[in-house]
Amino acid sequence: MRLGTLVACAAAATIAGNAAADFIGYYDIANWDFFAQDDGWLDDAGAPAEVTIYGTDSGGSYSYTTLTIEAQFDCTFAFDWEYGTFDGPPYDNAGYIVGGTYYYLIGDAEYSGSGHVEVDVSAGTTIGFYVWSWDGCCGQAYMTISNFVPAPGALALFGLAGLGRRRRR
Repeated sequence: MRLGTLVACAAAATIAGNAAADFIGYYDIANWDFFAQDDGWLDDAGAPAEVTIYGTDSGGSYSYTTLTIEAQFDCTFAFDWEYGTFDGPPYDNAGYIVGGTYYYLIGDAEYSGSGHVEVDVSAGTTIGFYVWSWDGCCGQAYMTISNFVPAPGALALFGLAGLGRRRRR
């Protein structure tokens, strides 16, 4: 194995190893855009390890509470989530956002749930989380996000390894 290939592979492994499971650096919670209709709010007391988004409960129908940021580089956007509602299940929902598309994480008949998500995104793509309230009453829904990891995508790592394969002429 050539020295250049070893260096590139070591660099790729270092980048992958530095993918922190927290809201830190570029992804520090202070750098995210928070938007709340009515009385939705963000609890960032657990940051950088976790944050919790709360939906509205003030009577505003069809209200979103969102937390978004643009992806810094091509990456795998990964996180753990936990959801709960004090309202009826079809009236509040939560999920994640990729490029302006909202993806549900909870079914219409569930009061609570949890899971893990991994999605590949390109640099500059808006990523984030949301809680949505259909009725704006009868109890807030919330979603806690933890183990947030914007890890470099596999293609980026292979690209770095490929740099070491260039031949001198």
